Amino acid sequence: MRNFILIFIFLLKTNDYFGQFSIHGTYDSYLANSFYDKDSLSFLVSHSAVNRMDLNLLELEVRQEYKHLTLHFAPAMGSYMRRNYASEAFWRRNVYEAYAELNVKKTKVAYGSFSSPYTQETPRGVDQLLYTRSLSAEYVPYYVAGLRWTQLWSEKFTSQLFLTNGWQRLNFTQVRPSIGALFQWKFDTWNLNWSHFYGDVAPIGKIPPELALNRWRYFQEVNANYKQGTYEFQVCGFAGMQRQQQQNLWWGQANFQLRKTFNQDWCVNARAEAFYDPNQVVSSFGKTVFTSLTLGYIKHCGPVLQLGQELRYFVGQQAQIPLLYSFLRLKF
Repeated sequence: MRNFILIFIFLLKTNDYFGQFSIHGTYDSYLANSFYDKDSLSFLVSHSAVNRMDLNLLELEVRQEYKHLTLHFAPAMGSYMRRNYASEAFWRRNVYEAYAELNVKKTKVAYGSFSSPYTQETPRGVDQLLYTRSLSAEYVPYYVAGLRWTQLWSEKFTSQLFLTNGWQRLNFTQVRPSIGALFQWKFDTWNLNWSHFYGDVAPIGKIPPELALNRWRYFQEVNANYKQGTYEFQVCGFAGMQRQQQQNLWWGQANFQLRKTFNQDWCVNARAEAFYDPNQVVSSFGKTVFTSLTLGYIKHCGPVLQLGQELRYFVGQQAQIPLLYSFLRLKF
């Protein structure tokens, strides 16, 4: 017994010095069939290719965790990275996340680049209700760069504050930083997230006076998740305001998602959403409401592999686009 205790203490001390190393990842490929006469959906970044097989995202998460320090590096490739990181420096175009985080009791402070704190969906997508992402997730920053302060106030309430380079920008802009926030409440059957952005969308470096009047953007988003038995619901809504030509222009969206799980192997899901951007601040949908209806299923083949299909139908002033997605995902 004494020897066992000595070995246990030795392992604890070893972990303090050498830490814990782990590798995880996701793989996401799909085929979207449609009579749409173009080879891609210009208003989407994720799952935008039409009538051809496409690798949306292959991402690895490499972590080294010590007692008070976490080093996180997530290289990635796929059409999501090519379409979304094309304007970044070449050495950052295949980095999904990269940060160092200090952890002291209930406080964490991190510096680097992070995936988006906005909406309930991420590009990884493996643990979300539906396969495709809603329009809400397509029109927020997909990533931010700078400082992140995470505080666990209680078992039910956590906050994150961000000081970043701006609205989805990795390079230092040489202008005043932007402010972001995420407040999370977690209960037994439901969760609530409330996120914010207030900051600068001006280009890098010194800007002319007329552009200085049109550089501010304000954004708030709320999403909630409720799970009861074999049913799970999600609702998300956001509104943004942009200063342009001495006017305050706004846009917004709302979506509702539902999943019904029949057993551990498979489930069906559905989504209804509407996006309104009459002044085309962040989109090009036109002055009317742009909507989408989605219905699909997911088959879990063990703890790693997911197969499934989704019918998605976009309806707007400029186009009506039906799509059938067939997908394969891995979580490892």
